[in-house]
Amino acid sequence: MGYPLRHPSCSWRGKPAWRMAMIPAEPRAKLSVSISNGMTVEFPLGIHEVRIGRGREADLMLLAPSVSRLHARIFRVGNQYFLADKSRNGTFVDGKKVTQILLEGGMAFRIGPYQIHFQQEGGSPTAEPPTVAPGTAPEPVPAHRVRARPGAAPSSPLGFVGKSPHIQRILGEIERVGVSDLPVLIEGETGSGKELVSRGIHRVSDRRNRPFVVVNCGAISPDLIESELFGHEKGSFTGATSQRKGAFEVAHGGTIFLDEIGELPLPLQPKLLRSLEQKEIKRVGGNETILVDVRVIAATNRNLREEIARKGFRDDLYYRISTVTLSVPPLRERREDILTLAGHFLREIAEKTGRPVPGISPAAADFLSSFDWPGNVRELRNAIQRAVVMGGEERLESGDFSFLLSSSPPPPPDTDTGVFSRWEQAEKNNILSELSRQNWNKTRAAKELGIAKSTLFEKLRKYRIRTPGSDR
Repeated sequence: MGYPLRHPSCSWRGKPAWRMAMIPAEPRAKLSVSISNGMTVEFPLGIHEVRIGRGREADLMLLAPSVSRLHARIFRVGNQYFLADKSRNGTFVDGKKVTQILLEGGMAFRIGPYQIHFQQEGGSPTAEPPTVAPGTAPEPVPAHRVRARPGAAPSSPLGFVGKSPHIQRILGEIERVGVSDLPVLIEGETGSGKELVSRGIHRVSDRRNRPFVVVNCGAISPDLIESELFGHEKGSFTGATSQRKGAFEVAHGGTIFLDEIGELPLPLQPKLLRSLEQKEIKRVGGNETILVDVRVIAATNRNLREEIARKGFRDDLYYRISTVTLSVPPLRERREDILTLAGHFLREIAEKTGRPVPGISPAAADFLSSFDWPGNVRELRNAIQRAVVMGGEERLESGDFSFLLSSSPPPPPDTDTGVFSRWEQAEKNNILSELSRQNWNKTRAAKELGIAKSTLFEKLRKYRIRTPGSDR
């Protein structure tokens, strides 16, 4: 599987890696495609042509019968990227077949069953905004209405918002870790920004011009996760109608991010350990040994050391993935960044809608700054979006966020705090908060939490959380 050659490398001497990454030597652009419910592939674009198809010569390989061997290509002219169709089945934009088209930030096109998103710095990605969003915002947030300022949105290092000591520490750690090739384990609560840290590490590394593959171990059925990671051969199990490459093969030469690795089934952990140590994999149902060159970054909202003590996670795998461990603080520990983030989310809404949105009153600013945010930055973003829709037109008042108080009940007075660790208690409170916000609809709650519904049911049993009234 070929990949575009990386453009001339810059010397890292004399400047932090993340500052070198911000030098606008050329426009930063990428393709993003969801391969399955739990796996997303991001492919960087540069000065070299990128071929898309199901053949071995493709740079971005998509395995489906309706995808041609060489289906389409993307090439660059100046600072612009163009998509050219080379297939019989067609490439589609907004349901219309295209022969050649200029790609603009936020545009999506379809090849076979795959919806591929084109993202470019300065554009508006169609995907969900990152947990800690790109850009900065002035402080304090003004109470007057916020208007979009196209093309004027400032940027911050590696997409982090905020100037707190915690953010500066994280940036420094990314700088030091990124230039190595060591495995990294990122610890932190749900919604705190672990995936953004992983992207930052990839972006400053020597692998930055190769694929970045995200696998959410908590969103994939335990029966399918081995196939997602290592691929499978045709006929290896019911439903395997064709050969398929797994995440490790797709990420060859780049970085694989194993999100919520604490959810990985125990029987699969030895296979993952062997792949990391031997740098080789075998597809499900196959005998061929395939060499893979990937950097592994993992993340968890669990305390894996306690999971090891409970025999829920292998100690040898933990030591293999945690050569370097980074901790992402919860939002309540960096309150000075809350209003900066809130202002950014308001500007983001204004740019998406093309209309002015409310500012934030001093009373609302005090409320936001003092709230504990069990769902962290993700919860703050959702709260701002809801308040804009339901609140006043001129400015948001503290009453526009009253739903946060009703959706975040205090934990019941039981013995949980003595039974569960601090990590587990925080996870339990976050689950309770999200369930209440979703009116106890478990399907929606699992989606917002970024975990499989089966995983949510396991956690409900673990934390002895009972559904009030009828089970939904």
